[in-house]
Formats: sequence, C-alpha cells, structure tokens
Amino acid sequence: MQPSNSPSLAGQSRLAGSGWHAACPECAETWKLSGGERVVVRAVRAADAEKERAFVQALSRESRYYRFLTGGRVSDEVIDLFIESNAGLALVVTAEVDGLPVIVANGNYVVTPGEDGEVGEFAVAVADDWQGKGIGRRLIQRLRDAAVGAGLHRLRGDVLSENRRMLALMREFGFSTRRNPEDSLLYEVSLVLGELAGYSAQQAVARLLPA
Repeated sequence: MQPSNSPSLAGQSRLAGSGWHAACPECAETWKLSGGERVVVRAVRAADAEKERAFVQALSRESRYYRFLTGGRVSDEVIDLFIESNAGLALVVTAEVDGLPVIVANGNYVVTPGEDGEVGEFAVAVADDWQGKGIGRRLIQRLRDAAVGAGLHRLRGDVLSENRRMLALMREFGFSTRRNPEDSLLYEVSLVLGELAGYSAQQAVARLLPA
C-alpha cells in the first residue's frame, strides 16, 4: 500500500491539537499475539530512524513491493518522511528480539484535502516473520480510530491487485474496493468515517494510556 506524500496544511493545523500522536506521544499499548508473543505499539519517534531503516531493508522483495510498489531499495527520503511527517499519524510496532527492541511493523496515514473533507492516505507493513499474527489488522483498527478522533472524513489507500489477503481484510473492515482508473494494477480502497464519528480522540488516547 502506498499513501500520498502531499500533506494538507489544514490537516497539520487541526491534528496539532487532537488525536493520539499529539495528545499523548508517549502512550503505548502492549498486544499479546496469537502465538503468545508480546509487542508494543506506539507513535514513531525521531530516534527510530535507524530501526525503521533496518525494518524496511529486512522486508522480503514481495513485502516491499506490496508496501512501496517497488521490490528494490527504498530511498532514505521515503523512510525519513515516515519518521518526520507531522501531517497525520505514524505508528510502529516493536518486539524484543535477542534482548533488543526492533520494529516489526508500521502503519501511518497522511492527511490530504478531499472534496468532502480531509482524507487520510494510509498504509501498513508487517515484517515477514511476524505476518499472520493479527498485527496488520490491529494497526488498521488503530489508524481508523485515530482518524475518526481527528475528524477526518475518509481513509483511503492503494492495494496491488495481487495482494488478495490485504484486499480481503479491507473488505472485512467495510472498505469499498474499486480498480484504480489510473493504474489497472491497483485497487483503490476507501472507508467513509462519518458513521464512526462517535469515537472520540479522547477514547483513542485512553486505550493507549500506560496501565
């Protein structure tokens, strides 16, 4: 999945005062996975830059292709944008591997203007060894909840047509799917958030407060 890299200034202004990332940058949540592993999800930090590069470089060619639409090397500029952008929300999932915390998944949305309101262009990626454990599903839930709390109108993204598992998950979450009119290899997935508007930014933060 490939989000847009064109943040809206209006989105930056409004998100500066609401949502998980701004309201509680140190909040974290521990997830217990289906195999018994424990991971932590939190907002990305500037200090994560090297860990994020290592995460992206360790992805298989297929996983990089599904996430970045290229199986080759991902530029430092793309990784830096994920770390540094404040026009939306960026999350990382960490786990202890050989006693050290490493990033095993990430997800983000970037706010862009839309005809009916602001749109969150979102994407997620999960390390190959950690796929199939429910991490991607939970990341999408958190991004959705945060987008609702921030008052966004819609979430959207692009999914490669061959990425059937992601397309099935999108439909399960209620996203509409249609062929991208500009690229037949992609499906555009979209979820209108209006019906979820009762979910507040405060509730999203409360779920992540340390116990």
